[in-house]
Amino acid sequence: MDAWFVFFLFTVAILFAIGGSLILVAYVVILPASFAQGWKKGLLALLLPLVGPIWLANQQRDQLWRPLIQIVSGVILLAIALGLLYLAGPYFVDRMALGVK
Repeated sequence: MDAWFVFFLFTVAILFAIGGSLILVAYVVILPASFAQGWKKGLLALLLPLVGPIWLANQQRDQLWRPLIQIVSGVILLAIALGLLYLAGPYFVDRMALGVK
């Protein structure tokens, strides 16, 4: 393993952890607020884990602007981590396979 591979793993892991944490915290804040609006909106947020809370927070942007920013930025960070993993991952696998031969 070289230093670039360790940097790659560290970057993907940190992006994934921060993105997942942001989504989880926003979901914990939005879920009780959605059930306070009625059971239909609560079930929507419960059964559609990303679309429901984003939709509800977007409708009540003045009250739920911080969780909306958290969940959207969490999704963006997860997308960056997955894109980095699938785009740069095969490059590091090829480099490590050459070192094994």
